[in-house]
Amino acid sequence: MDTNRTNDLPKWLWLWLPLAVALFPYIMRFINPDTDRFVFGEQGIIENYTFVVLFIAIVLGIRAILRMRSFKFPFIRVWMALLVLGCIYYAGEEISWGQHWFGWVTPENWQNVNDQGETNLHNTSALLDQVPRNLLTIAAVVGGILVPLFLLLRNRVLRQDSFFYWLWPTYVNIPACFLAIAVSLHEKAYKLFDTTVPFLLDIRAGETKECMLAMFLFMYIASFYKRLCGSADLS
Repeated sequence: MDTNRTNDLPKWLWLWLPLAVALFPYIMRFINPDTDRFVFGEQGIIENYTFVVLFIAIVLGIRAILRMRSFKFPFIRVWMALLVLGCIYYAGEEISWGQHWFGWVTPENWQNVNDQGETNLHNTSALLDQVPRNLLTIAAVVGGILVPLFLLLRNRVLRQDSFFYWLWPTYVNIPACFLAIAVSLHEKAYKLFDTTVPFLLDIRAGETKECMLAMFLFMYIASFYKRLCGSADLS
């Protein structure tokens, strides 16, 4: 019997790395506020790190799809393909499909429909921005936190030949998903009480949340790929 608690990602990757990334903006703000331009913004560390994480997830997802030619559960292969397409959209939009790196000028007709005058889609409508983000946040709460916690607390063991062994995120997703929710809670609390966020805590939580959600996608795909490589033949 194989379980989703073995043959998974190393602890430094699923626990310590998300914690380090989430704390990084606070540490940099404390050290020197002038580092904001290097941490945030269109060419900042957080945004570029988000792209790198998604790019690695895309590569691992494609490799997983190629390994599943005769997989026992055909739907999982389709599901992984959808996740890869989602990561491509996420990564491309994060860097405005290269505009943040190469600096091309946005066509005038596109500037009229894009809130920030960039060559991306998510600034053109809530349907392409808020809806995907909210759906991903719900997926992080339900699939990345509640389901793994339920399995852990109930000591439930999923067999390798089970469909849900491959579908559900494992415990390695919990830190990134929890941090994706927690990182902006204080900002929402201050807004709720109509008070100003203290300078040392005002770290553009939205960008950090997007980074944590990207890490959730990466952890999910990376965990899947690692378990797939270490599994018995499931054809």
